[in-house]
Amino acid sequence: MCGLVTALLAGVAERPALGAPPADHGQSNRQALPAGKPQTPSSVDTSACTNPALSQPFLWARDRNWYTLVPGQAPGSFGGNGWTLSNGAHVVTAEVKDGQTSSVLDLPSGARAVSPPVCVTSQDPAARAMVRNVVGAQGIAFYISYAGRRTWAKPQKTGQFHGRHGGWTPSTRINLLPSHKTKGWQVARFVFVGGGKQSEFQLYDFYVDPRMKA
Repeated sequence: MCGLVTALLAGVAERPALGAPPADHGQSNRQALPAGKPQTPSSVDTSACTNPALSQPFLWARDRNWYTLVPGQAPGSFGGNGWTLSNGAHVVTAEVKDGQTSSVLDLPSGARAVSPPVCVTSQDPAARAMVRNVVGAQGIAFYISYAGRRTWAKPQKTGQFHGRHGGWTPSTRINLLPSHKTKGWQVARFVFVGGGKQSEFQLYDFYVDPRMKA
């Protein structure tokens, strides 16, 4: 496939060895790719994919795993750059877990947020985020799609993000279902859909790659 990889976010860093400190604690360096629709996994051009910066954002929750921040965010903030928001999904200002005021993704019932295409590998098996239920209890449905697979056109639901008692909660890990038959890089998109009826949910700090442990 030609033209899938035409631009990347600048400043990516090498993935550290297991137990090494992250290369960068700043804004997300996970590379984002422009949209495209390849025919098969082998036709997906991933030549521009490079290793992202990693950090340990959930240490305070006793999670020592290394993660990388998905594009369109900075630590503690969801800016939404490169994301497609529809059906009422929007970015709002709210007080986050540490008491600071920041930008978060707001998803009322039926709202939809689609990430830009992102480079992942089979070493990126799951995702985690900060989430809260503003109104309602059902949560945010999570879908994954991969370039060159049938899920690219029809994303597959793999789990749900939900908070507890209206407060910010680190979500459980959501399965990304990377192909272990595909060697090297894969191109994925992430989709959030607000659940329930007359409900509202918020999210920030959406990270992937919990397999790397200190």
